[in-house]
Amino acid sequence: MTCLLLPPVPASVGAARRWAAPLLPPDLPPDLRDSVVLVLSELLTNAVALTTEGRAAGAEDIEVEVVVDPADGHVTVAVTDPSDQPLPPAPAAVEAGADHGRGLLLLDVLAHDHGWSPRPCGGKCVWAEFRRSTAPHRTGPRRPAAQPAGCSCA
Repeated sequence: MTCLLLPPVPASVGAARRWAAPLLPPDLPPDLRDSVVLVLSELLTNAVALTTEGRAAGAEDIEVEVVVDPADGHVTVAVTDPSDQPLPPAPAAVEAGADHGRGLLLLDVLAHDHGWSPRPCGGKCVWAEFRRSTAPHRTGPRRPAAQPAGCSCA
């Protein structure tokens, strides 16, 4: 498990991508590697927007976590932010020309499993799991077998 704390500013998204890419297993298929990095970018972009929305400068940092299971090479990414705003139960329809609103659609399509949980100490953790196998994608949000550490209040 590797964690990174980032300020809730747009530049943090690129910093997180550059930080996470080398942490992924070198033999991870390129399409899966691209999916992990894209979903991490989407989760962090949402966290930055929600953290800074209606808050003064100096908002709490966002925690980004990458977990690679050594046994099977599955990758879980988690983004923890101080916002208590829950995720919608399902992705909304997005008009073709819209500039945003596709993050949950990408999460549904690219991750094998994903979910979110409120943290007892405030905020929430959103996570996505990527598997090397060709097993079908999830049938509904649920917690991963081992919840990322950033999702707790350690």
